Amino acid sequence: RRAKCSVSVRSRSRRIAAGTALAMGLAVAAAVAPMASVGAWPGDPDGTFGRCGQRVLDVVAGEASSARAAALQSDGNVLVAGSAGDRGLVMRLNDGSYDPTFGTAGRTRIMVTGTARYFAVAPSATGGAVAAGSRVNGTAIDTMIVRLKANGTADTTFHGTGRLMVDMGGTDVARAVVALNDGSVLVAGDATAGGYVARYTNSGAPDPSWDSDGRRTALPMMVRSLVAQADGSVYVGGSTPTSPADWRIMRLNADGSTDTAFGGSNGLTIDVSGHDVVTAMVLQPDGKVVATGFGKGDAGHGQTIVRRYLANGTADPAFTPYRDAFGVNDTPTAITRQSNGALVIAGNSKVGSDNDLVLVRLADDGMPDDGFGIDGATVVDAGRRAAVFGVVAPADGRVLAFGTTRLAGRDVVGAFRFQGDTSTAGVPVQGVVVDAYGGLHGWSAGCQAAPSGFVGGAFWPGSDVARGVAVLPGNRGIVVDAYGGTHGFSFGESPGATPPTHGAPYWPGWDIARGVAVLPDGTGGFELDGFGGLHPFSIGSGAVPPPPAGAPYWSGLDIARGVALMPDGVGGYVVDKSGGIHAFGGAPAANAGSPYWAGQDVARGIALSSDGSGGWIVDYSGGLHPFGTGGDPAPPPAVGGPYWPGAALARGVAVLP
Repeated sequence: RRAKCSVSVRSRSRRIAAGTALAMGLAVAAAVAPMASVGAWPGDPDGTFGRCGQRVLDVVAGEASSARAAALQSDGNVLVAGSAGDRGLVMRLNDGSYDPTFGTAGRTRIMVTGTARYFAVAPSATGGAVAAGSRVNGTAIDTMIVRLKANGTADTTFHGTGRLMVDMGGTDVARAVVALNDGSVLVAGDATAGGYVARYTNSGAPDPSWDSDGRRTALPMMVRSLVAQADGSVYVGGSTPTSPADWRIMRLNADGSTDTAFGGSNGLTIDVSGHDVVTAMVLQPDGKVVATGFGKGDAGHGQTIVRRYLANGTADPAFTPYRDAFGVNDTPTAITRQSNGALVIAGNSKVGSDNDLVLVRLADDGMPDDGFGIDGATVVDAGRRAAVFGVVAPADGRVLAFGTTRLAGRDVVGAFRFQGDTSTAGVPVQGVVVDAYGGLHGWSAGCQAAPSGFVGGAFWPGSDVARGVAVLPGNRGIVVDAYGGTHGFSFGESPGATPPTHGAPYWPGWDIARGVAVLPDGTGGFELDGFGGLHPFSIGSGAVPPPPAGAPYWSGLDIARGVALMPDGVGGYVVDKSGGIHAFGGAPAANAGSPYWAGQDVARGIALSSDGSGGWIVDYSGGLHPFGTGGDPAPPPAVGGPYWPGAALARGVAVLP
């Protein structure tokens, strides 16, 4: 489902020694020569931040809220803009927490007639903030701009009240804002007649030096992004007003006129891939502009696109164009530049109604940074409806993204932090243990946030029926019973409905099923029988996957106890009753020192971390035992899970994708 999570285990050149899958019997075979321990990887969710890298900010109790933009101040604080209830919202955060010196406990919501939403924010030279978006009053939708002091109160030197409502022509909305050092403000967005860029003086009056009346309207494009150069000129990014649209970037001179040296009178227009839109831009110190956006081909599937352009509008030959897809429909939403020149792009990746968060890091030459996430990308399943719209790169290297998450049935502001280059923390993982009766129990490793709120599924109190568990994308899962029957469940905020399985094996009255695993994209999976046989099935409208190659099989011996798949969905592991780990499909061998109970029927399941570098075996009492693969160290110990000392109750284990 997620290309990056399903093609490699971190960077294969660094994480897996080629050709090291060795045959193993009941005992774990000797591991290959250990590689240098790499520890945690930059770009993994920061397990020390909130709940496994995610912090929920309930701005106004009982009301929906959202973050739509973020900007970094020179002092390291972060400005976040969006909405809470019917008002526009500006927050200032310090290390992801509210800055109490700003507004009311870190938040400012300025009352206006109607409903306000901010879609852009920028730091002002005086330590305050400028936010822009729209105000809806009856049938009128107009541009709204607010300027705040450093303490978060309205700056009344700007238009007398600190807020300005402007009709740019029909229905208009501001999408981008820049605060210049002289106190003037540039705002850009869309109106009925086309895109616009307006400039206001420090006092909030239209700047007559900008296209004579302070506004340049009817631009031949839909506007999504704006960056300003030191000479007063600006780049405006978005798309042509056609359908399908193409990428369009215009450069306007310091007086608001079109700079035809950059792409001509209508700017630079590029057919990237079908329906294309520039969603965000960043200006480099050398004057080159980097644009990101999506391109949708004939199938309508969005891909993440990143390109860099020279001052004359030509593509920079020193920058390798980036193009990749992480789901069925990808939309990058924000871009920032780290102090070392690396580019970080944040966005969303959808498959059906499920959305994952994507973070991509590129080197200055446009190549993916394979030391970041998996081959330069991190994909996070933070809940079916979580999304990101803004990103900043603080000096400590721990990237922060902002958007929405779910709380008590509402969308609320979500903050997501990722590990920096020097992190030594483990990859945070959340998981589920199933007991013999079908009860589901959450646990975590490398963070403190066990999944909860399990609904559906099956429960057989007092009956030893459950035999395995697997988790699908979108807070959904499957429990398999002793006869091979599958039972869907969901959990957490805004879970997705579990689609039906097709083609799963069923042995009525025969206690032979021993585990279940699903593909990373959630379209199918495999049931494990007691002899090690793997039986494919489909989920929803997915195709039945081909049988895996090289899996162990013990004819007539009830030895197999669990199965887990690698992030590529092809290879994986079967664990036997004594804890022996058997690789198949090209998966690397487990390291020496993995848990093993010679001659005893103790193991009850196996699960892998999201990057495939290690995992956990669950014993019959619920104990979780970590192990590493391919020379990597074992993941962190699990916490918060169930444990029944002396009672053989556990029947399976799985991790969240």
